[in-house]
Amino acid sequence: MKKQIKEIIEWSLKEMDLYSEDAVDLVYKTGNAETGYKHLKQMGGGPAIGFWQVEPATLIDIMDNYVKYRSKLENGLKSLGFDRRHIEVRVMSNIALQAVFCRLKYKRDKYALPKANDLKAQAEYWKRVYNTHLGKGTIKHFMEANNEK
Repeated sequence: MKKQIKEIIEWSLKEMDLYSEDAVDLVYKTGNAETGYKHLKQMGGGPAIGFWQVEPATLIDIMDNYVKYRSKLENGLKSLGFDRRHIEVRVMSNIALQAVFCRLKYKRDKYALPKANDLKAQAEYWKRVYNTHLGKGTIKHFMEANNEK
């Protein structure tokens, strides 16, 4: 299934003009770290949804404070099925939208994405930008979740 997930990530980022090899790799590894592609709702009853565990408040923030000023992104999200009505179910049920919102979370950061072959840099970037200092995730967890044996 993970091969198909990676195909969806690549396709959706290309559709949104957000594609790079580094972006696909980081989004894919973020899903591995967040859920291992096994859960669509946060364990323990938290608000996060989807394989990438984006919180509804983050979705709304991305829409209101980033996408709103970029009509190309807004139109692209709509073409992938985004609609504010029933936002949680719409995003939770749409892997392409989940991947794009993960990418948009990273896109808002002022620094360039780490290279796909630099797992430690990706883990540090994920912790700083995506999981944040408030999140329970650790750099070690990201690296272990993405350690290819």
